[in-house]
Amino acid sequence: MEAGRVWGNKKHWLMLVLPLWLAGCAMGSLFQPYPSQAQSWVHPASGRNASIVQHLERAGKGRDGVLYLQELGLLQQRLGNDTASRTVFADVINHYEHTDAQALIRVTGLASQTGALLINDNALPYRAPDYERIFTYSYQALNYWAAGDVTGTAVELRRAAQAQRMAEQHREKELAKADEDTAPLDLSQYQGYFEGLDLAAGAVKSSFQNAWTFYLSALFWEAHGEYNDALVDYKKALELHPEADWLKADVQRVSRALDGQRQRGIGTVAVIYEQGDVPARQEVSLPIPTPHGLFLVAFPSYSVTSGSVARPLTFHVAGQSAQTRVLADVGALAARNLREQAPGMLIRQVLRATGKYNLQKKANDDFGGAGAFLTQLFNLISEQADRRSWLGLPAYAQAGRITVPVGEQQVLLSGPGGDASVTVPVVERGLTLIHVTERAGRLVARVLPVQEGPL
Repeated sequence: MEAGRVWGNKKHWLMLVLPLWLAGCAMGSLFQPYPSQAQSWVHPASGRNASIVQHLERAGKGRDGVLYLQELGLLQQRLGNDTASRTVFADVINHYEHTDAQALIRVTGLASQTGALLINDNALPYRAPDYERIFTYSYQALNYWAAGDVTGTAVELRRAAQAQRMAEQHREKELAKADEDTAPLDLSQYQGYFEGLDLAAGAVKSSFQNAWTFYLSALFWEAHGEYNDALVDYKKALELHPEADWLKADVQRVSRALDGQRQRGIGTVAVIYEQGDVPARQEVSLPIPTPHGLFLVAFPSYSVTSGSVARPLTFHVAGQSAQTRVLADVGALAARNLREQAPGMLIRQVLRATGKYNLQKKANDDFGGAGAFLTQLFNLISEQADRRSWLGLPAYAQAGRITVPVGEQQVLLSGPGGDASVTVPVVERGLTLIHVTERAGRLVARVLPVQEGPL
């Protein structure tokens, strides 16, 4: 009987210690929310690039490794380390393929689900959403483009197109399944808490389709005379922006090229422009009903006021001027993706709130005030919203093009991040691409190798 009493006490203490131990497993996200961590590499301080790269490399080996590797791949590209960026993004893409190929739930997966149920969604390993994956393929294509590897560029652009097709095929089934799973829960009672999220998500038609990637791909195919492929991608970009007359002009131009109508003595200068910082997830409190009353929980969200304002980049070349236009509102993509996940997250929150309440009640019954205090402390510490997302991405991905006479041309760039000037080669029927990023109040421009001739 004495042994049974000892074992009973051990079980009670285990009940108190276990959640605290689980909280420690998610300590990085609990005590320093991801947006706070990301500031060091989104806006790196002068002279700290090497230490930030080392930090991201270490974090890339952990539970949320794919998120940190995405950040690292983009940071390396912006530092001009295209070879290193290509290696990192290759690891990221391998991670996508490995994750997608997993058909069985592993023990570690079960442990993560249990931890998420007792703590919060930060305990779940990070899984990159479709819009982040498509940007990865786009950036990897730019890495191959910068290296002059036409075949590698084509492969990554086709991967991006395939990822968008697959996401489109699966999305309707996924949303239907989410509706089925959440049928017992009255979601209408939470509608008021998601008004800002709904407004932010409403700026785009889907959570993954990316006209910027379609446009980049179309430019590449057109430069290499693959007019059918170029026409398909220009049309897909136009479907997402049906009001854009300049995209209609692109469709008409490539249609004429298919009929053999091609201008001589000119080439194309195109600018792709990454402006601003994608907004981070915010935290809001939701009242979740339990059998014993309401339980306040933390939930991630976005608002229409959290992002920056879209501003074009103007470029002047050979006596002509043109502007970039927004092709991807990345913050809206992120918001729509979160809105699609919200029903499943709410289900987990309801189960979590009930579990935490029962844990607190049990501790109070068995240990009195001390037990209640410990579990209340655990609930307070662990109640943090999952604010993880790829924060190195721009707020807006823009693009523009202009046709100019062949020869060496100077291009003047002017935008909200300042001014820049580059000299570019222009070849007949070829494409010269200028990749511009606006970071920390300044423009950084690089000229990629000219694309021309058959693949």
